[in-house]
Amino acid sequence: MSGQRNPEKKHSEASLARKELKRRRIAILFIQCAEQLLREEGISGLSTRRLADAAGYSSATLYSYFEDLDELILYASFKYRREYIERVARELSEDMTALEQYRRIYQIFNACSFRDPKIYMNLYFGKHSSRIQTVIERYYRLFPEELDAPSGLIRTLLRQGSRIECDKITTRRLAEEGVIRPENADRVAEMMVRAQETFIYDLTVHPDKDPKAQNEAFMKLFDYMIAVS
Repeated sequence: MSGQRNPEKKHSEASLARKELKRRRIAILFIQCAEQLLREEGISGLSTRRLADAAGYSSATLYSYFEDLDELILYASFKYRREYIERVARELSEDMTALEQYRRIYQIFNACSFRDPKIYMNLYFGKHSSRIQTVIERYYRLFPEELDAPSGLIRTLLRQGSRIECDKITTRRLAEEGVIRPENADRVAEMMVRAQETFIYDLTVHPDKDPKAQNEAFMKLFDYMIAVS
């Protein structure tokens, strides 16, 4: 009858659904194990074997879900990213000027990234950082509940991947408010992000440096770049 579904097709669809659910659960497990190890031991404590053992699967299984260890660490770093974004949403207010907001965003980002430079270096400037928008989309398919944020601003920021593109939103506002010249807006965004990349990298190779001193040095550079733009 036309109203009846083919039993074999129904069975096939159910089988595919179970396989997809299993793949989702295993991917989530790997990400959660990686995040836990990041919290406990930092990036230096992670290895493919260690993560596979923690998840209860083989290294080969890990590589069937993630391109390599760096990509898995990228997914596991998203909880750190959310903490930064939630702090931005708490500390920024609509009565701030664009410049006040821009300075505060960098002060917050510095506080977070200079505390965990290796994680932020991999997250925003690492091997897979050019694919971060694709990674974001997959991450929130795996963890859709994390998009249930109380603020529309947080949800918008959570979906934003590129640091430079994010900065351009604010530097163009700076131009509109007459703080910098319009023709310099995008260039300022690029310079700010690249300068911060250098500061974060510096902390990854010189972990004995004082994050507070690094922040003060960066903010002096920040003010200079705004002043000459």
